[in-house]
Amino acid sequence: TDFENAAFTAFMVLISRAILVFHLDILAPLSKVDENMRRAHEMDATRTQKFWFRTNVEPETRDEMCEMSMDEIMNGSLRSDFPGLIPLCYAYLNYINCDEASFSRLDQYLKLIKRRASGDLLTPASWMRGFLRSHPDYNFDSVVTESMAYDLVEACNEIAHGQRACPELLNVEIEPITRQGQYEIPLFGEKLSSTERKKLLEKLWPRSGSSGSSGCPCGPNDCTCADADTASAASAASVRCGRPCWGPFGATQLAACS
Repeated sequence: TDFENAAFTAFMVLISRAILVFHLDILAPLSKVDENMRRAHEMDATRTQKFWFRTNVEPETRDEMCEMSMDEIMNGSLRSDFPGLIPLCYAYLNYINCDEASFSRLDQYLKLIKRRASGDLLTPASWMRGFLRSHPDYNFDSVVTESMAYDLVEACNEIAHGQRACPELLNVEIEPITRQGQYEIPLFGEKLSSTERKKLLEKLWPRSGSSGSSGCPCGPNDCTCADADTASAASAASVRCGRPCWGPFGATQLAACS
């Protein structure tokens, strides 16, 4: 559905911003990535498989990996003291003081992924397998007949258009899609003047993560806060770069954000 596509798109943007702003490290050896991909292709991997993931996401720490379920990776694990990717997204939204209207929609997106990872909601693959197995034309011979394929596509189309409720798959009711009111507002295409552009950037700058930082977490050689040709390494490290130290966002605080 469009809602699911938007949810995973929003999640990818939020977690990438959280990684950059909080200066996190979730790098993994390619051998572990390949093994994770192999396991991900198993049937019902979300519920049955465990995947290699870093337990310590702070920069400049030991590269420790362990096997975690998708629920632990997404929602956090007390066993491995891992905060979870979804709580990191909530921590980022809290950090930028996300407005109430935007947070309300993003919260729906994140809860969908949270409940999919925990097993409270079915994944699309699990739902489709269940739909076909319960179809009256299925003979449990791994053959999908033409009528089964038609009914499956018809059901998916009805769910996507809000004409069929599916609470086992989605955490919200999809609003029916109609032709009425489509594209009635033309896109604004006039270019901004230099003054307008400057005002816009000044308005957006507070949300970039520069405020509230307790100090620059970068090393003297990789910090972009000061020009290395004109500033000493010591002075460069003392200037805020907009990426907060990991300290204020420990596992306890992150759990509270969710």
